Amino acid sequence: MFFIPLRFVAYASLKLAWRAKKNDDYDMSEIVPDQKNWTFVLDSVCPECQVDVREVTPKDVIERLPSGVQRYVTALHNPAARVRKNPARWSDQEYVTHVAHMLVIMTQRLDLMLGQDEPTFPNWDQDQAANEGNYNALTADDVTAQLETAASNYAEKLGSIGAESYSRRGLRSNGSAFTVESLNQYAWHDFVHHLWDLDPKPS
Repeated sequence: MFFIPLRFVAYASLKLAWRAKKNDDYDMSEIVPDQKNWTFVLDSVCPECQVDVREVTPKDVIERLPSGVQRYVTALHNPAARVRKNPARWSDQEYVTHVAHMLVIMTQRLDLMLGQDEPTFPNWDQDQAANEGNYNALTADDVTAQLETAASNYAEKLGSIGAESYSRRGLRSNGSAFTVESLNQYAWHDFVHHLWDLDPKPS
């Protein structure tokens, strides 16, 4: 099991790892940015991956994260993990690195919500982050370490939050409002949806 406390891991060191050396072989210019507002998954079943997160709790996510992380790690070690099956679509490795980065961002947002009253989150452009981080230039071992650390920290943060704090609120820069509970549900959809992106078989 990888869920051990990693309280002394600084987020800054993770960010440095994402800034791999640029390589023209991994140009992002053909990638189509995702402009969809995915907050609708908080009110309905996702029509693509068929996941329903409306009743998902922090305890559920803590229990389910390890198996999902293992599926991502398995995908990373596929010889074709860096191949873009469609020039406009991320490679499997880029999806996995995005998930690791997303979990770091969500942990930071939970910290803000617990420490401030209705904070506005710093904007995070996932496509810009993927471009600047050059995700496809990382090694599978680097991405594995980032994902396991980010998932461990996220689970540890969830486990530290009492139910009385689940209703604390935070705002995205576009005005979308979240509670601690709904932010976790939103993050869990992102985590599971990208597993579906790696293997989009009908449910």
